[in-house]
Amino acid sequence: MTVTQDKIFGCLLGLVLGDALGARFESLPPAQLRSSYRDKKAAFDYSINRDSLRYTDDGQMALVIAEYLCNNNRIDPDVLMQCFVESYEPWRGYGRGARVLIEAFRDNADYEYMAEHLFPGGSLGNGAAMRSAPIGLRFSTDYEKIWHEAKQSAWPTHRHELGIEGAQLIALATAFAANHDAITPASLASFLIPRCITTEFQTQLQQLVYVKTEEDITQFGNGIEAHASVVTALACFALFPSDYRQAISTAIWQGGDTDTIAAMTGALLGAHNGSVCCNSLPLNRLESGEDFVSYLRSLSARFLIP
Repeated sequence: MTVTQDKIFGCLLGLVLGDALGARFESLPPAQLRSSYRDKKAAFDYSINRDSLRYTDDGQMALVIAEYLCNNNRIDPDVLMQCFVESYEPWRGYGRGARVLIEAFRDNADYEYMAEHLFPGGSLGNGAAMRSAPIGLRFSTDYEKIWHEAKQSAWPTHRHELGIEGAQLIALATAFAANHDAITPASLASFLIPRCITTEFQTQLQQLVYVKTEEDITQFGNGIEAHASVVTALACFALFPSDYRQAISTAIWQGGDTDTIAAMTGALLGAHNGSVCCNSLPLNRLESGEDFVSYLRSLSARFLIP
């Protein structure tokens, strides 16, 4: 199946919009979230009706990768890191690890040592997964290349196998979403399991096979670690593969790292359905309104060029 310009546009739009919607609830425990809103629909409606919807570092770094892939057929981690430096806007809410590494690279400090030792064994956070969806569309039929390039995209900031594999799984799931009409938790999990290396993700994906209801999602977590959020997003998407509102509101309803879980979920929805999944939403409230939406359309058109 061919990845169309509209699916690329839908993926980018779904990602940044999900990020912006989820950002309103970031770090809220599920109990507090659920005591503040009648249900997940009420939480979604509250967020979508704000005057301004601004994406966070999740959306910004994903757009950097999309821009990079417009001009490159392979990812050089150092060149990509320079791109992260050039687009760096700290006010978008970068995590401590990303801030330290971006600023170290910018200032010619001992970046490699920091990348290896800032966290024991390297970062296992979801920061690489939140930005990797464009890779799945750029190399949509070459699963080995997706797996390799997703690791390259993670490497500037994530050296732990879980942080890397989280990025690989989201990139590969994005290709699957774009290339398959029928999506279920079982079909998505069955596609990803043979390519999965870590025990943590293998175990979660084996449980994803049996997900039938929203209540089943809570087992996968809502934290900033890749293995506490990536499969959560996969489940939100696979339960509601054609319903952006339902999938994103379910992601938000998990509490915790809501912006990143919603961003990953939104990217998958957009890659699967194209921009139609967001047609009924007030996109004029996103960033600088129609100018930003036009930029995403332009980026999507450039993205198709080898």
